[in-house]
Amino acid sequence: MVDAGEERASTPMGRGSTHADPEPVVQGTSRTISLGPRRRPRSRQAAVITAGALALGVAVAACGGPSTPGAATALTTTGVPGGGGSQATGLAAYTLCMRAHGVANFSPHPTSSVGIPKRNRHHESLQQLKVTKSHFLAARKACEPLLPAGATGGGPSGALAPKADPFYRWSGPLAHDVPGTVLRSRTIALPDVGATRPVRAAQLLYVTTDELGRRTVSVATVLQPGAKAAPPAPRLVSYQAAYDALGTQCDPSYTLRLGASTAAPVLPYLAAGDTVVSADFEGEDLAFGAGQQGGYEALDAIRAAETWLGAAEASMPVGMVGYSGGSVPTEFASELAPTYAPHLDIVGVAEGGIPVDLFHNLAYVDHPASSWNWVIPVHLVGLARGFGLKHLASYLTAKGSAVVRSDETRCVGGFDGLTTAQLFKPQYRDIEKDPVLARMIDHVIMGRTGTPRGPLFMGVGLSGPTGDGVIVTKDVQGLAHTYCERKVPVELHIYTGLDHRQAAAPFLSEAQSFLAQRFENLPFHNACAGIGPGNSIAPVPVPPS
Repeated sequence: MVDAGEERASTPMGRGSTHADPEPVVQGTSRTISLGPRRRPRSRQAAVITAGALALGVAVAACGGPSTPGAATALTTTGVPGGGGSQATGLAAYTLCMRAHGVANFSPHPTSSVGIPKRNRHHESLQQLKVTKSHFLAARKACEPLLPAGATGGGPSGALAPKADPFYRWSGPLAHDVPGTVLRSRTIALPDVGATRPVRAAQLLYVTTDELGRRTVSVATVLQPGAKAAPPAPRLVSYQAAYDALGTQCDPSYTLRLGASTAAPVLPYLAAGDTVVSADFEGEDLAFGAGQQGGYEALDAIRAAETWLGAAEASMPVGMVGYSGGSVPTEFASELAPTYAPHLDIVGVAEGGIPVDLFHNLAYVDHPASSWNWVIPVHLVGLARGFGLKHLASYLTAKGSAVVRSDETRCVGGFDGLTTAQLFKPQYRDIEKDPVLARMIDHVIMGRTGTPRGPLFMGVGLSGPTGDGVIVTKDVQGLAHTYCERKVPVELHIYTGLDHRQAAAPFLSEAQSFLAQRFENLPFHNACAGIGPGNSIAPVPVPPS
């Protein structure tokens, strides 16, 4: 294990890489394809997710922040390990409460003009917060009871926002570093996130690959359960949070230190004795939706965690899980692993609420009444970042440009939505007919980058004739069917009557059971015989440039 706080020596560290630049059966309230024989969890604790914790984790996992201040603070309690105590925890609760009240860019960075104020401070920068004065004051009035007397806003253990934290920056050369190389590491203190046993946490700055195949860096957080008996052999869960962000203050490595609800879905794994790694998979550039980049960064976070833990790459069983925005890097990691990281022992992949084909997803939400039309401008910005599209403004109306400028540093829950008719100039509103946009979106259609080894557990809601409100259900079925045709073992669950946010809870629970069975090397029931074709997810023809 690399000592926490250590920085890489001049000799590169890491391992080599082969890097290359039917209708489901109705069962109760969900249409499912059977999970096959079930096994009771190895530990009773592993199966326990309190209603409050799960609801909180689902709120974030399903592309949305906490909806109420009660939910926002459900996992923050007094006593922060390693510093801050009830004061730090109160600051974290206050921050989450402010964000839940619509002040999405609120940050506890102590040197920021939008940091947590002293109780008598009234001069926050409303321009940076991007809210009106009345909105801010109303939110502060609601959340102020959570703020400890005299608080000045240091955050748990003095956590700095990523832009102000030198740990996140690397100025040295990377050309000769293999993906997964650990450049530096540190131990961190976490607020009490509701775990049933002590949790040790560390962060790793590691080498990875961006959407265009260039070397870059990212940060991963490693959570280890302390005390009590661990599994006979170490096991690693790679959890991809749905942080759907365009601003670095939304990175999981930072929000976890604030007591954010992104911790809730990993609690069952920690209770079972598993180690968890969570990557800032959108990278330094916050390239939301750049699927291959997310896959590279998730796989390299696994490599980095194994290096830091002192485990050989092929010796540690790994399970991967992600819902909604977290399903994107999870899916692409499964596609890329056989060629990009072939020595990783990935025993199972669970992905739910999967945006398989963005052409279909964006069309699905492209109307003013959709509460999900914010994904249109946000995906546009994220993909432009990932693919190096420098002339994005030339596609946009004046209103579209204003919304993009407003959104470009925000977190999920704070975005403004627009339809394509409002966002794009008339000649660009049919994105399939623009060669640049069509080629970019074609590239991130799932199932085209590679073929997972499997087994795969896939889940999606169905609350209307098309999908769960944002995800097209038959696209997910189409991806599952595609993999079945390629002889990948798959099971698919369709949660009838549940929308995108509601389907997160059953998916995450079943995903944990699925991975527990994979870690125990139990037989997998391949349900491909019952999975029909679904939608075509073939790429659109790219018009000539």
